[in-house]
Amino acid sequence: MILGVEILVLVLAIVAAWLSVRPAPALDWERLWKMALATVIRGEVEASGGDYSEWWKRLSAVPYHPAGRDAYLKLVQPSLDEIPVPALEGERALVERLAVQESVAGRWVEMYRDDPVAEEALTSDPQDLGGAYDPAKPIGPDVRWEDVARWSSAVQSGIARRMSDVVVAAVGLDDQPLVAAVPHARVVAISSSEDLGAALLDCCRAAHERLLIVSAGTLVPSTLQALHSDPSLRDRVLTVLTIAADWSGSEGWLEENFQHQAFDTEINRRTLYLAISEGSAETSVWTRQTLPEPPVPPSGWAPIESVDLGLLPLSEQDPELLARALWVLFCFCLSSR
Repeated sequence: MILGVEILVLVLAIVAAWLSVRPAPALDWERLWKMALATVIRGEVEASGGDYSEWWKRLSAVPYHPAGRDAYLKLVQPSLDEIPVPALEGERALVERLAVQESVAGRWVEMYRDDPVAEEALTSDPQDLGGAYDPAKPIGPDVRWEDVARWSSAVQSGIARRMSDVVVAAVGLDDQPLVAAVPHARVVAISSSEDLGAALLDCCRAAHERLLIVSAGTLVPSTLQALHSDPSLRDRVLTVLTIAADWSGSEGWLEENFQHQAFDTEINRRTLYLAISEGSAETSVWTRQTLPEPPVPPSGWAPIESVDLGLLPLSEQDPELLARALWVLFCFCLSSR
């Protein structure tokens, strides 16, 4: 009898040890992005004396659900047949509930406001998500999410150091919030240009500098076309982020040319192509603003890593807080390469 108990204790100890060392969940880019935005909003709410209810009210502008991938399709035309295999935990049940709703607005509320799973995902402690979400590695060894919420000097200096050899090229959007959030980082604003590729290359003053491109609206197609036509520019670019991309008239070009071989780089590395889509419960006309996932060629080499960062009601964002969250995202992007 005693031997049996000892064996049971030993088995439980082995199981506990295995649970403690098993790999942490992989990074979910949309979750990281929305969590960063939720964190800086919390910091402002707490600084002004607000409570949890005020924070959750503010988070109505930060739509996120852990089973809500490809939110555009789920909101516009929810279908169980369109769920990728394997389905995420709770994804089929979520789509079934959304399909019952008769409008996009109703589906938005069902997915982002009424579901306690969505609230828990946005308001739980980021530290509980494991090492993949720890800001210490991408920003600085002593940085925690509480520092990000307060936007402390350690966070700002850590980001500036992390981005010391990187230029953020802001194409078609106001660069001042980014400059104000991290004054010692390099941000270059580029407006409409006849030779966008040359303008992007001119952002780099030294041979070792690399680019992180943020492109918005109608200039997104021009940005991708400049990258497509210039291998030397692609070699300089570490990450591309598109915001509210307007692909009107360029859909055919995107499908035909946004391919792995056409966007390859001299150095064998994968380049992040992230997309933030404009959308809200009140949006009347919905269009896809994400980048496709090109088919993997026979060689098996896929240099494009296309990531959907989900929907965001851009007009409801505080530009300063949005910029802070973007800097956190940028650091994680660089750290992941």
